[in-house]
Amino acid sequence: MANNGESADKIVPNSVNEKNSPKNVEAPNAWVQEIVDEIQDAAVTGSAENNAEEENLNAAVSPTPLENMNDYEQNPQDDEQDLHDYSTYDLPYVPLGKEIPERKYPFRLKNDKGKILTTFVNLDRYGVRSSLIVTCAFNQNCSLIVLIAECGYIYALDLVRKHYWRLNEKANNATIITTWTKKNNHFLIGNLLGEIALLDLDKSNKVIKRRIISKDVYILSISVPDPSTKRSNLVVVQTGLEAIMFDVEQFVVTHRLLFTKNKLQLKFASYFPQSDKIFCCFTNDAVQVWSGVNLQNVRMIQPLKMRDRKLRMQGAAGLSADFVLCQDYKDYSNVDCKVTNYSAGMIMHYCFHPDNGLLCLSTLDGYLLLINTYTLELQHICRLQDFILKNCVFLNQSKELLICGVTHARRIESNMVILNCLKKDVKLVIPIGMSPKLSISPDGKLLSVITANLNIWSVCDIYNALKSQEECLRLLKLSFKQNKPVLLGPSRRRRSALAAQEESLNEDIRNLLSRERLISVLREFHWFPSKYRVLIWCALLQLPYNRTEFYQLLKMGIPPLVKQRAQQLQIRNGALKNALIRIWSCLAHWCPVFAHCKFLPQLIFPFVKLLPRHSLVVFEICVTLLTNHFQLWFEFHPLEPKNYLGLCENILQYECPKLCKFYASMHVSVEHYAWPLLSTAFSEIFSEDDWLRLWDNILTSPPYYPIFIVVAYNIAHHRVITRLPDKPTILAYFHEQNPSDVSLLIKSATRIMRGCPKTLHPERYMTELQCIPKKVYPKFLNYPREWLAKHEQDIAAVQREKQCIDARIRQLELEEMKLMERLQCGLRREEHDKQVKKMEKLYRDSLKREEERLACQRQMLTMYQKELRNRKAEVAAQVQESEQRQRALQMEKDLELLMQSIECERTRNDADLFMAEEELRNQEMELFVQKCLTDSGACSLRTKYYNDIKKLCNERRELKQQVNELSNIPKPTYKTKQNRQLDTIEERIEELQKEFNEILNSKE
Repeated sequence: MANNGESADKIVPNSVNEKNSPKNVEAPNAWVQEIVDEIQDAAVTGSAENNAEEENLNAAVSPTPLENMNDYEQNPQDDEQDLHDYSTYDLPYVPLGKEIPERKYPFRLKNDKGKILTTFVNLDRYGVRSSLIVTCAFNQNCSLIVLIAECGYIYALDLVRKHYWRLNEKANNATIITTWTKKNNHFLIGNLLGEIALLDLDKSNKVIKRRIISKDVYILSISVPDPSTKRSNLVVVQTGLEAIMFDVEQFVVTHRLLFTKNKLQLKFASYFPQSDKIFCCFTNDAVQVWSGVNLQNVRMIQPLKMRDRKLRMQGAAGLSADFVLCQDYKDYSNVDCKVTNYSAGMIMHYCFHPDNGLLCLSTLDGYLLLINTYTLELQHICRLQDFILKNCVFLNQSKELLICGVTHARRIESNMVILNCLKKDVKLVIPIGMSPKLSISPDGKLLSVITANLNIWSVCDIYNALKSQEECLRLLKLSFKQNKPVLLGPSRRRRSALAAQEESLNEDIRNLLSRERLISVLREFHWFPSKYRVLIWCALLQLPYNRTEFYQLLKMGIPPLVKQRAQQLQIRNGALKNALIRIWSCLAHWCPVFAHCKFLPQLIFPFVKLLPRHSLVVFEICVTLLTNHFQLWFEFHPLEPKNYLGLCENILQYECPKLCKFYASMHVSVEHYAWPLLSTAFSEIFSEDDWLRLWDNILTSPPYYPIFIVVAYNIAHHRVITRLPDKPTILAYFHEQNPSDVSLLIKSATRIMRGCPKTLHPERYMTELQCIPKKVYPKFLNYPREWLAKHEQDIAAVQREKQCIDARIRQLELEEMKLMERLQCGLRREEHDKQVKKMEKLYRDSLKREEERLACQRQMLTMYQKELRNRKAEVAAQVQESEQRQRALQMEKDLELLMQSIECERTRNDADLFMAEEELRNQEMELFVQKCLTDSGACSLRTKYYNDIKKLCNERRELKQQVNELSNIPKPTYKTKQNRQLDTIEERIEELQKEFNEILNSKE
């Protein structure tokens, strides 16, 4: 687990100087020293004793508090000399209830790892009673800072002239103070009673105006607009449920923005930088932008939904940075989930970048959301995996996106964290105390942190320390990068120069990371930081990095015995399995006994898993451990090391006789309760982190220290072991992980080692730690060489016999194969004949069944044909009947049409006759009228018209005659004209009648 944190000790003034800058390092000693400092800083960061160390530092540099102002007046030079010698100040005690003239006291800025000023407030002359600092603010020019204590006192510190004084006015129950940017040295103060006051430091009466703007509701924040805006006299005052627009010049409330109608509770309200728009955040995590001119809602966004949508679409690519603030020496988390309140929403704090137009939102679930204030689009997402920020500000640095924040912590100290939002490895951690408040000056050069006191930090020093750390990390990555380029061509001189430089670097690291210094770090913090653990192990064991010798061992390949036994390794990861086989092969070539050792793979596997790609380091670590810590393990090979296990048994008998009696009663020997722990290097009974911490202590202790670890483990678990029912359960107990505190186990082992009597102490039988020399790997000889040589001869003889047996077996197998082929051929022929006969019978049966089936089908076909003929006849009769019926119907229709046509013709003739008669009558009437008109009175009408009437009568007679002729004569004429047509019709009707009669007769 990597430790990426940095402590406050990393912010040193020397890191700012050019001569000590990592960019100007020419010799390896300087940046190797930085590696040492980095390790120390990583250790100090996780220490639980940081607070005590800081208190000791403050006690060492804090001055003697001023007793009263009279003492200062009597001997001001001495006091001034004392103030110039120290950099931590107690603000002077002033008797309560007395109006005194303002006295200015000098002070001096310091440069203590980036902290330039620390201020306390004392309420009595002895410094026994003190008051907390509530809030502070810089003026517009950043030359003066005003702070308010919990008791109501107001102090002003002039950072240019370096003197401070206390104002006669008091600000009781103050919650916030901010500078009014329109006028210099003007400050606005809000308190718990909903009262706002204007403070002017240039006048004798400092508090100019007071007004209660919200009764019984305390003021949370006051946001001042940019002076370049039109309505720069209006400030936004946030109270509990509303945002108030307050005119500072008129000192009246102009508008109140209430949000109770929408059932929303206001959380934050502030002006956007260099704009008159108002930022509003609510408890439902909605962000609204309001216009400062017409006070209308311009736009609303949901930052958390935007974040979730972007991460859902882009995945991990949507994250700009992913920060991990791991503390190696702290087992607690900064987030207390039991007391976390989610009713107020997920957004905890916000801050604006003064120049880049960015809004940063810190969320309770560990995210930093950077939103563009112009487009309101989500620009960057930073994930905080193991911490959250309850307060944050932007550090205004060119070409950098830095955020300074305070981690959220309860019941523990908080840390100030500086993060680079575009580089996840660049971060700085500074312990600062409990419940801090963070603010930055308008010019971005000073940072104020309020805990119980006021601390002023230099942003420039913090930034330089951050860049120094970044450069150091870059050099570390370059120095420990394994995949180095291979030099091609005849540049041997260059290659030798690089090898010499690397050799010098390793030597410098070995000298600087001395064993004594590392042991002191381990004694203080109980284990090493994960980030530098491998480097520390290499320094402790003084590995020589004999690459040439190691490559020669690699070139020898894999021994046959190792290759044979490697097939039984049950490791799914192919790369890890190959790395294990590689190290095992090198150990087997280095010492032949390790090829025959069955427990060696499980012994070296944890170290291979720790560094699977660094075979040289793993090999040399294993060689060092085998020659020192495991030196007595192979004296009785292939049996268990009875002598080594006997040491464990003797010490356990001395420390806990009751447990040994229990083992004896259950027939459990030392091979059962000690050897499973030792043969696996304790990897089966501990988790990865606990195993690494355990081996931190083993490597810094004498080689016989594992014996006491075994004894301490058995003693620590004796209450559980003595309650196990049988031997198999006891044996299984030592092959599984059980709850165990590594720190207590190490302390117990150390205590047992120190109290062990000399007669039982293993130091009598084991040598001290002997490191591997350079350019050579010394032979390991502490094993039965004669037995191994004889065993290898026996193995060779067995192999030869096995080869002969294999050859004879192959010959017998060939003969057996031939016999089997003959037998199989005879069997195949016999089986073939049986199958042929069986198939013939099957064919005959099938043919018979087919013939029967065909006969049956023929009968069925005949029946079907007969039935089909009958059905055809029925269908034909029905068709004929339907045709006859249709013909009869058609003939009836034709007859009806013919009768209709004849009737129509008769009607037409009658109409013509009637018309002719009417015409004749009309003509007679006309003639009669003419005759009457032509005759005069002499003759009668009868005589006058006799001839005419006679003529008419004749004509009438002729006409009647013609009519009679027409009525009598036309019939034969009509018949003559249509004789043929009627004849054909009658003939057709007769034929139809005949056919119809035939049909009826056929039915009968």
